[in-house]
Amino acid sequence: MNTNSIFITGAASGIGLAAARHFHKMGYVVAMADLNFALLEEVTEQWDKARISLYPLDVSDFSQAQQVMSEFCNGNDNSLSVLLNNAGVLEVGAFEDINNNQHQRVISVNVMGVINLCQAAWPYLKNNGKNNNKSTIVNMSSASSDYGVPELASYSASKFAVKALTEALELEWQKYGIRVCDVMPPFVATNMLNSQKKTAKVMQRLGIHLTAEDVVAVIDKQVRQPNTHRTVSVSYGLLHFLSTVSPAYINRLVMKFLSR
Repeated sequence: MNTNSIFITGAASGIGLAAARHFHKMGYVVAMADLNFALLEEVTEQWDKARISLYPLDVSDFSQAQQVMSEFCNGNDNSLSVLLNNAGVLEVGAFEDINNNQHQRVISVNVMGVINLCQAAWPYLKNNGKNNNKSTIVNMSSASSDYGVPELASYSASKFAVKALTEALELEWQKYGIRVCDVMPPFVATNMLNSQKKTAKVMQRLGIHLTAEDVVAVIDKQVRQPNTHRTVSVSYGLLHFLSTVSPAYINRLVMKFLSR
């Protein structure tokens, strides 16, 4: 019998860890991958290991992504039900104060990481679809993909890219029975945000009110009934809708106000 399986990147903390807990409770076989393997082992020390597999993974390394994906899926009928592309990095600050290596790392992890995992997972998601099952990719996008955010320039650019990739693959991979969607939260109280040395003015204006569990609830909805894009929180959902119907200059003025 084919058991539902999920591969989660960035699974040692924050949204990834909360998602792993949720889907493990739901009966999924769960692969948890993270660059910080020691932390991954630590946070799962008390877990029932029967349905979890842990992997060290730098998502920007395609050969490594292929290797761990193959290892996990070969033990699960060469198929995969869900890929959650959660791994991401953030650099907050004036564009000129962030060095080029940091900008490159944001793009490598947030964009190439998603591309790498989608490519590595494709044959196994496709195999799952052959059995009249629906396979799903959930990418973590962001409210920062609605309009370029000052002091989050490269991060915002990376999430625009994830949003575009999601839209393209949603259409392109329908023929394989693979559903592709994303989740768009505003700022979430996770270690990625809390560990920043600086804060952006837009964060101070909007505040940080969401938890990882709030985001996981929306990820669960995307797995059950995907929309190409799904926002997190009612207030941001309204702002997102207004941004899609407002002229570009209005969106610019709103962002200018929020980042003053």
